[in-house]
Amino acid sequence: MYTYIRTSRRRVGRRLRIEVCIRPCVTTHTRRARASTPHSSRARASMRPVEASRAIAFARVRGRSRARGLGTHADARGGFQAMASTMGRRTTTATRALGGAQGAFGVAVVAGAWYAAMVVMTRTRTRSEVRVTGAGRSAAATAALDACAELLNRGYDAVSWLTNRHVSTILSSLLRRDLDVKYQREVVTMPDGGHATLDWPLSVDGDVEDEAFDSGVEGDACEIERRGPPYVNRVFDQSALVRRRLAAHQAGIAADAPVLVLMSGIAGGSHDKYLKHFLKRARARGFRCVAFNCRGTSESPLTTPQFYSASYTGDIRHVVSTLHERFPNAPLFAIGWSLGANILTNFLGEEGENAKLDGAAALCNPFDLNKCDTALESGFFGKIYSRAMASNMRKLFAPHENLFAGLPNYKPELVKAAKTVRDFDEAITRVTFGFPSVDAYYEYSGSKNRIADVRVPLMAVQALDDPIAVADSIPRKAIENNEHIILLETETGGHLAWEAGPEAPFGAPWPDAVVMRFFEALVDAKRETKFAPVASEVATPIDVGTSPAR
Repeated sequence: MYTYIRTSRRRVGRRLRIEVCIRPCVTTHTRRARASTPHSSRARASMRPVEASRAIAFARVRGRSRARGLGTHADARGGFQAMASTMGRRTTTATRALGGAQGAFGVAVVAGAWYAAMVVMTRTRTRSEVRVTGAGRSAAATAALDACAELLNRGYDAVSWLTNRHVSTILSSLLRRDLDVKYQREVVTMPDGGHATLDWPLSVDGDVEDEAFDSGVEGDACEIERRGPPYVNRVFDQSALVRRRLAAHQAGIAADAPVLVLMSGIAGGSHDKYLKHFLKRARARGFRCVAFNCRGTSESPLTTPQFYSASYTGDIRHVVSTLHERFPNAPLFAIGWSLGANILTNFLGEEGENAKLDGAAALCNPFDLNKCDTALESGFFGKIYSRAMASNMRKLFAPHENLFAGLPNYKPELVKAAKTVRDFDEAITRVTFGFPSVDAYYEYSGSKNRIADVRVPLMAVQALDDPIAVADSIPRKAIENNEHIILLETETGGHLAWEAGPEAPFGAPWPDAVVMRFFEALVDAKRETKFAPVASEVATPIDVGTSPAR
């Protein structure tokens, strides 16, 4: 006979009661032993607690069915009552201690085994090559790729137990450390009257003391920052207080320091972990960083009946133009993840040589939205991802639903009932932007349609096992024919996960170091070009005995 121990804890009044039940597994021997099992409640009441629990363990009452081996349902219920009355005061301190010790020991063993296994498996890596399928042939892209050669030659060394695409995608959001970033929020008014926000980091993981924020600032801004969320200013405040605060914070940053705009994925914002990790890296390398939040995301104000979409580039165009005017002598870069990568790539393709950016990076870009939607609509995990993203979108939209009341074909009940991303886009996104169907919206909005027109150095990083931005959506032919684009592909990595490299699985994603080196190489190339003498400025030799023409 095989047995197992079950410890149950329940609260009776104000006292916590622990009962230990040593229950036999049902085997051939136990079935034969049922014939000799005492059935009367009186007989069981005279047993010791453990013996009574063994007898009662055979009573498996389900609904009104008869208890197997113990007579009627009423008899079985009486047996349980008898055991309860018997074990009341006769449950000794030793029994309680046994249950507590066994429970604590079991928890300790499981926790210790899990920790040891995680440590061992984290140090075990699965190395694979990084595929460079679109090596840009322009001078800037070639120089930047050469600068990344050392990092790329190391390969992609993923944590061995996080190579499954669904495991890595799901656990990355849980295991990756959340950095403590404090922002100053700037509200940007768009030409159509809408609003987006720019979050400027004031402190990343305590690299600047709180007292430094008080320099030249009056009012309650610092108190709000210490009390609540990481935003210092969350209202429509473009007063001198905000401008002075930003000026005081950025006083130590050189005027020509490179500026980096960070764009998160669907329903994301400056609070996303992957964004904050790259922000920390770029900030440490001397970049002036700012997180761009689309309309309605990350608590950005939504004042017009227009949400953001995968193809709408008006807001990022205005932000890039504003930053270019504000920092005319600084190199300007942008990086986008997931849907942010698609929006950024669309913007680069639409603007071409007039993009006002010196370089960009796009990670986990869903180039073909129809193919990515097919992946989300099929399969168990695809539906989980789609439902999770749709839930986040509904939460963002709910506070602003009254703004859309006068919109033609708008049905709020469809938005509230949206279970998947496709449902949400059908209910509000395509309606807002005037598409006849959600399929037409997806076909038009994919950045595969405009990537051939990109004219600035762009590094695209994709994981071949990405369950959301699927590999089939990558327009490899168009990328190979564009001399300005570098495409890096890893065998594994999931969606926005990439638990590889020395910081995995709790630190920054693997592409961060490569993309950062790519940006730095572009900065160096621009500065060399800026200070290199042009042909008209090179002095020409003067013959002896002659005078230069005046």
